[in-house]
Amino acid sequence: MPKDNILTYHQTHPLDLVTIEALRLKGLQPADGQPVAALFKLRTGDREHLCGLYRRADAVALQVKQQP
Repeated sequence: MPKDNILTYHQTHPLDLVTIEALRLKGLQPADGQPVAALFKLRTGDREHLCGLYRRADAVALQVKQQP
């Protein structure tokens, strides 16, 4: 999906969408092939942060990679 067609939220976003960091804190990760549902722009002071948002309902349990 072209970036121009992805919804972008500023400063706040719907509760059903979460960042990958928030998913990991809950022991979850995006499903294989799960696309970014929207972009999130957070502006604090003179800094701006852009990250992807994923649908919480589509997330799966976090898979820990085994060390050989």
